[in-house]
Amino acid sequence: MISKYIIRALYKKYSKPPRNFSELNIDEFVSICGDSYGITVDDVSMTFGQMSEDNPFRTILLRNIYGIEKFEYHMALVSSSYILFFSRESCDVTVHFKPESTSWLKRFCWWVKFRLLHLN
Repeated sequence: MISKYIIRALYKKYSKPPRNFSELNIDEFVSICGDSYGITVDDVSMTFGQMSEDNPFRTILLRNIYGIEKFEYHMALVSSSYILFFSRESCDVTVHFKPESTSWLKRFCWWVKFRLLHLN
């Protein structure tokens, strides 16, 4: 199971794009998940043949991939705003979207509104 702490660590570890694409280990990702997901890679993108045509994650630009991480039962494809978790046992993909960060001032305003609404 992948916890919220691991997800937070992935976003932190891969906060910037790699210097070059050879750092991504795309070959290892394709060798592990390629047959299950029908992955094809060209110079600019990666396409997953097993996903439906209307899936927004069917084709991903390589420049949007910040890192690839291998886990016991999953492979993670990390971007700046989402992480795709590919199951290594079955053809299943889970998406985690990075939550928007909010300033302390905005959180304080929400807290005050919440308190005012619940005092009545």
